[in-house]
Amino acid sequence: MRHRLRLLTLFALTGLAACAPEGPSAFVTFNLKPPATCVFTRDASSIALPTGLYDISGALKAADNDDPQTVTDCARPYYVHLQVNSFLRSNSDAMLGRAEPNILQLDRAEVRLMDLQKRTIVFGSGANQLFNPFLVTTNDTLTPASDTSASLGIATVEAIPVAYASFLKMFTGQQILAEVQIFGSTTGDVDIDFKPFVYPIEICKDCLRRCVDSLDDPDSLTKDDECNDNAGADGRACVDTKC
Repeated sequence: MRHRLRLLTLFALTGLAACAPEGPSAFVTFNLKPPATCVFTRDASSIALPTGLYDISGALKAADNDDPQTVTDCARPYYVHLQVNSFLRSNSDAMLGRAEPNILQLDRAEVRLMDLQKRTIVFGSGANQLFNPFLVTTNDTLTPASDTSASLGIATVEAIPVAYASFLKMFTGQQILAEVQIFGSTTGDVDIDFKPFVYPIEICKDCLRRCVDSLDDPDSLTKDDECNDNAGADGRACVDTKC
């Protein structure tokens, strides 16, 4: 009887070794403000961007123009760069030869675009209606947490694809909400679903787009301490050579 009990206990412990603990083991903290280098790093001192800003004028012009040679340089999607946290603890065991099962690898995210009443926005109609929510790819690898500090990572998510942006004209001067849920799995083959993260994005038209011919010095739009990626989003201007 005692032998059987020891076997059952051993099997139970073996099963727990491959499982992530219960509770909020992984979550999103905030959307990161682009640094001067335009390179996002895993840094606890990263600055949060409480509200996004997205200029849809480039997407509108792209939707109205069938000639790929004249498509605006500013037809760009809106990305969020989310700081993600993992509190999964190390569960490797060198004595038993067990590799680390709690390395968390992100692979995709589901995005739902909503109005401020959290109603799902409809993009198009009939056979041409676009999916909402929709899946996009993302990736990062988070090592197990140490002590009381979470392991940090960055998940870059295409929150508003260009095809969707052209339908947001009615929201110009208003905010929409992007609900982002990230999914991943551990190296121990345990699926991890993040708690959905809701982020407000202000929609504008021509607020960040500049025609290159109207500028004496296109580089003057970019200050030394700002990211210069021509994104037309979150305060960074887009210089358009085709207008």
